[in-house]
Amino acid sequence: MDISLKIKLYGESFKIHKLKIDFNLLPLFQNVANKLEEPLHSALLNIDFFSILNMKEFETLNHVIDYTFSGLINNRSSQIEINTGRKRIDKFGLNVLFRPTTIFPLYQTKQHLIDTNKLSSGYYIVEKEIGLIGVYEIAVKDFRVDSLKFYLTEITLSDVNYELLNIITYENVALSLIKSDALLRYQNCFLLE
Repeated sequence: MDISLKIKLYGESFKIHKLKIDFNLLPLFQNVANKLEEPLHSALLNIDFFSILNMKEFETLNHVIDYTFSGLINNRSSQIEINTGRKRIDKFGLNVLFRPTTIFPLYQTKQHLIDTNKLSSGYYIVEKEIGLIGVYEIAVKDFRVDSLKFYLTEITLSDVNYELLNIITYENVALSLIKSDALLRYQNCFLLE
C-alpha cells in the first residue's frame, strides 16, 4: 500500500518570470502604457493595464508569462517539514542543506549556479512571497531518506545573491506542488536588453 510523502516549505520565495511580449504585441502594450502615462515595465504591474488592453487572450499578467524560475530563499525564516502519512519525519531550516553541520549530510543535494548575465533579452518580473510557499506530495511504497534529493541553486540578480531550494525529487521523480498559501510582498518588472 502506498503512503503519502509530503514536504512543506515555509518562509520566503523568489520568482523570476520571463514575459512573452513579441514585436507584434509591443506597440499595443506600449499604447496602453502611454495611456497610463507610465513606462511599459511599470505599466505592466498596474492593476488597470489589462482591462485597458482589453484583449481576450491577455486578461491578466499570468497570460503574458512565458516561463518561471522559483525557489525557497535560504534565510533564517525558511523551514522544511517532511511528513509520511500523518507522521512528521523531520523539520529543519534550509541552511542545513546548504551548510551541513554533520560529517555525513543527512540529505542528498545537488547544487547549480545561474548566471543572470546570460539571460535572454526581454521583460522580466521579479516577485517575492512569504508564507506557506508550497506543499509537495508524491505517493511512495516506503519512505527511504536516501531516495530524497534537494536541488539547490545560487543566483545573483542586481548584486544580490540568493540561495534557493527549487526542486525536490524522490527516486528521481519531481514532487508535485499541490498547495501554496503565500502573500506577495514584492514585485518589480525590468527590461533586459
